[in-house]
This record gives sequence, C-alpha cells and structure tokens, in this order.
Amino acid sequence: MATIPELLDCVDDPDDDSTRAYQLVDEIARGGDESLIPLLAVELDTFLDAGHFYGRDVIADALAGLGGTDVLPLLIAASARDLGDDQDGLQSTILDLMSTNPHRARVVLGELRAEGPPEIQSRVGWAYDR
Repeated sequence: MATIPELLDCVDDPDDDSTRAYQLVDEIARGGDESLIPLLAVELDTFLDAGHFYGRDVIADALAGLGGTDVLPLLIAASARDLGDDQDGLQSTILDLMSTNPHRARVVLGELRAEGPPEIQSRVGWAYDR
C-alpha cells in the first residue's frame, strides 16, 4: 500500500513526470483509509503555504479520492488561495468530485456559502456556475 511519505517524495522529485505520483494517489484512494485525511489536509496547507501548486493538486486528488464530497470544504478553501497558476488541475478535481454526488455537493457548497468568508463564497459561486 502506498504511503504519504512515498507520495511526498514523488511531489518533491524534480524528475517525476507525475505518473508515479498519481499512481500513488490512486493506491491511497483505493486503500480507503480515511484516517489519512487529516494528515493529507496538513500537507495540503504546507504546499499552499509554500506556493507549490503541483503539490497542492496531487494532495487535493488524494483527498478527493479518500474523502469524497466531505472534503469539498478543504478543496474550495485551497482554490481560494491564489498561487499564481491557472488552477486547472484543482478545478478539475473539484468538478469531478461534485459530479460523483451532485446532491451532497450542493448541500456542502450551500453550507460553505452561508458560513464562509468572502473569498470562500466567491469560490463556491464559481463551483455553482459550473
């Protein structure tokens, strides 16, 4: 079974072409160990703080695979952080995740819209428009 340290090694490897990283993401998701979600959330914050959009995208995919629509708040919050990239990968992850359970996604997004700060509300609006 893939581990988070293995995944992080791939993300930090300048020679990684992302194939191995996303194989590990798939293995982590298939493993179904939801106890990894808090650890992945910490890693997501670390990559966001470092301005590392590839790491953000890889960890977001791992979170989505493990947590389903319940991790939408984490991914929406990540998308509210401007790292200077186009966010294509992260946006695709969010939209794919929303399509897996549209009703639950709407409930989660509605809660975020009602309670979130303006930058989160803006990203929720983006998601609703898709």
